[in-house]
Amino acid sequence: MNLENEILNSLLNSYEKSMVSKGLNKVRKDIKLDITNDIFETYRNDTSGTLDIVIERIKRDGFANAIFTRDGQFQCLVLNLEKDSISNLYKKLGRIDPNDLINDFIVEFENQKNGSDIIKSFSIKMIELLNDKKLSSVHHYVQSPDEIKVICKAINAMSDLENDVQERIFCAKLFSDSKRFNELRGKISKIIRDFSNDPYDEEEDVIASMGVIKNTAYAFVKGNMSLKINDETIDLRKYGEPLALSDSAIKNLEVISINANKLFTVENLTSFDVFNEKDSIVLYLGGFHNRVKRNLIEKIYKKSPSLTFYHYGDIDAGGFYILNHLRNKTHINFVPYKMGIEELIKYRNNCKKLTQNDRKRLIAMLDNPDFSDFKDTIQYMLNENIKLEQEAEN
Repeated sequence: MNLENEILNSLLNSYEKSMVSKGLNKVRKDIKLDITNDIFETYRNDTSGTLDIVIERIKRDGFANAIFTRDGQFQCLVLNLEKDSISNLYKKLGRIDPNDLINDFIVEFENQKNGSDIIKSFSIKMIELLNDKKLSSVHHYVQSPDEIKVICKAINAMSDLENDVQERIFCAKLFSDSKRFNELRGKISKIIRDFSNDPYDEEEDVIASMGVIKNTAYAFVKGNMSLKINDETIDLRKYGEPLALSDSAIKNLEVISINANKLFTVENLTSFDVFNEKDSIVLYLGGFHNRVKRNLIEKIYKKSPSLTFYHYGDIDAGGFYILNHLRNKTHINFVPYKMGIEELIKYRNNCKKLTQNDRKRLIAMLDNPDFSDFKDTIQYMLNENIKLEQEAEN
């Protein structure tokens, strides 16, 4: 890089970091490059006139003004902050003007505002950030207007899914390139996590909950219930083993009879395997519950609405979120099972310490009325700095 461009890039870098570039400065503040800067080290005692020529050229082009001492010694350059001058400087250096990029971003987010609820919330928030010149905050989610289009296309398509679809099929239809989806997976997950009201602990939970699955996931059921699938009746009590149900089986399933007074959803497979409660139906939903698996619960509820519905999960933010999600999505008042202070005390030696993210999520729950029945437990967890995984109770 030649000296002139090195000087101009340094001034522009300082400008981009300043409040001036964001229009947030309350008083005028000059953007300067002093002779003591390392850029000038080679030229401080240079008698060839190279530095003088460069300074004159920068002054002539209107990019900066030069300040000299009384005896004529060069002291510093002060960036010309006029809009046209800044714009021309970006063009000269072949750099993208963040203000132009902000405008391009805003136009694209405006185009996306009529998408799914997630995309609408995402777009509105991003436009707010962009209007405040907080481009770096937007870059946590997307890097370019083209990326906005692709990501919004994917999330909108996921939001419209009525049934689960394998990821390779979804990618082939949407992008004709499975690699593209994998490249964007992290960003897609972050946007869904941050702009939906649903709880997620793992990236795969986010993607799968939207109906895009790597492999067919199964729900497992056991207990006092008879089912009919494709004209075949299965008495689970006589069968004596958990029955694995694919999503397609659940769609075609009919509940014939129920001889139980309780239903339990169990968060973890290990706990499901050892769970044994009389006069009950026990479900393991195979990860984050999707539409079809909730439909299984709704079919059971429709057949026997007098059942008491329980959720048995981890005593952590994720477990509380999943329980609340079940309540909201099924409109059934699920009751927490073994998810309170008593279990935290009983299994204290098996508890884990809270992470910083755990604390952040739990603190947010304290003021959320959806989690009011967990308030005492959450406060105890925060005070004691503990959480408990379901398997640790077995």
